[in-house]
Amino acid sequence: MFSMAPSYTRLEDFRIHAMNLGIECGNCGHQGIVEGPKIWRWFALHRWNGELSKVGEHMRCSVCRRRPTSFAPTPAEPSIDFGPRSEAEWKAAVERLRR
Repeated sequence: MFSMAPSYTRLEDFRIHAMNLGIECGNCGHQGIVEGPKIWRWFALHRWNGELSKVGEHMRCSVCRRRPTSFAPTPAEPSIDFGPRSEAEWKAAVERLRR
């Protein structure tokens, strides 16, 4: 029996396989890597669609402010730090969204 490579079509797939998300801007070529499980949690918290084809609707390039166009799984270390950094900050974010 052979093993199939995992499919990365949803942010949940990045969480399940502990993979990070490589992002590239199609306008200026800027690249970055976001922690996969963390971005999944951020999208789930906001109840945004986690389909990879929809992820760019909630992101902007930090250089040119355009929407990124390319997303791919990568085991490389994150180069972009965003969102809550502790469990207390996550809880505070949940509280803000409940208001």
